[in-house]
Amino acid sequence: MLCSNFDINKKLPMLKLIAEDFIQVDKIDLVLPLYQQLVEQTKREAGCIAYDLYHDLRNTGHFVFIEEWVDRAALDAHVQSSHFQDLVPQIDQHRRQDGIFTHMQHYDELFKK
Repeated sequence: MLCSNFDINKKLPMLKLIAEDFIQVDKIDLVLPLYQQLVEQTKREAGCIAYDLYHDLRNTGHFVFIEEWVDRAALDAHVQSSHFQDLVPQIDQHRRQDGIFTHMQHYDELFKK
């Protein structure tokens, strides 16, 4: 789902991020409202193209964010936002292992070098 302020007609290079969280199974109910706040508030950010959260059907407690940002500066602003700084430490208290973060760009960007 696209973020509310993104203009689909703009053709910009973008940054895609896959962020994986691994939450203790018995803490999922505590984390879900925090995730909900994070997703809702992030989708209102200026540089957000898309920000969606999924749950792995085969690995309970494995959550996967699929994010698209207009550029690295927009992602950096997201990480510094007050809602991120408030909510992520609360979520991280319930991790069962470290998260995995994969930063990607479209392969076409490689031709521009």
